[in-house]
Amino acid sequence: MGFEIKNHVLIRYTDEPDVNEITVPDGITKIKKEAFAKSNLKSVFIPDTVTEIGYDAFYDCMFLEQVRLPAKLKIISGATFEECTSLKHIILPDGLEQIDGSAFFNTNIKEADIPESVKFIGSCAFGAPDNDFGWITLNFHKNQKKTRMRFEVLWLGYTPEFRILDFFDNPCYETFSLLESNYKIQIAVSYYDVDDNIKNYLKRTIRKAVTLAIDRNDTELLTDLLNTGFITKKNIDFMIQYAIEHTQNNGNPELQVMLTDYKYQHFPADTSRITKTLKL
Repeated sequence: MGFEIKNHVLIRYTDEPDVNEITVPDGITKIKKEAFAKSNLKSVFIPDTVTEIGYDAFYDCMFLEQVRLPAKLKIISGATFEECTSLKHIILPDGLEQIDGSAFFNTNIKEADIPESVKFIGSCAFGAPDNDFGWITLNFHKNQKKTRMRFEVLWLGYTPEFRILDFFDNPCYETFSLLESNYKIQIAVSYYDVDDNIKNYLKRTIRKAVTLAIDRNDTELLTDLLNTGFITKKNIDFMIQYAIEHTQNNGNPELQVMLTDYKYQHFPADTSRITKTLKL
């Protein structure tokens, strides 16, 4: 029962009666493949001595709710936490470099912060095919910026997604131009100040960007777009009307309010005309 350890390697954990929270012993440097697979644990604390966690290590731990990852962890192997359907939050350590395919596939994690150090994220590393929420949000902390990216259902990890990582490695218009349209909008909100071409792109597509935020009920994206100052008097009424129609179709009314407030703050009514009419 309990831990099977050999040469500082945790080979396997066997469930113990009435135990649902454990701390991996100090001194362990590696957790082997499938070491905790299908266990009934709710909480696992992994010491900083661990630098490697094997493939499928926590596969199908359906009751797992909390995991403390080690500070020196460099790679999260494929399918490490796949099918951990009770897992809602994860803190990825600074210094992590690689998240392999299906690492957090079919968990209940809807949002995660990606540290600056991460260079690779494999296919289906985040998300779930039956995600009722509809989106997975990854916050990329790169180049002293936080870029919030929302992906429908899954991080697919194919060419369009890898190009996002290429852009973060070399943020310029050349790498930006290779991105898919919806990805461009989300990245341009954070990076319009690094290249005039990216700034001009966001200005040209500001109507599309706002409608994207409305379609997604994404108040954070709309807030970022409002803060750019690129919304003009010419297009604000279209945006408000679009938000109204979206609200009538069970959309988020907060987006309509945000746009209306922005109009009154930045484009006040022409009171001089009203005053002149009253004098007449």
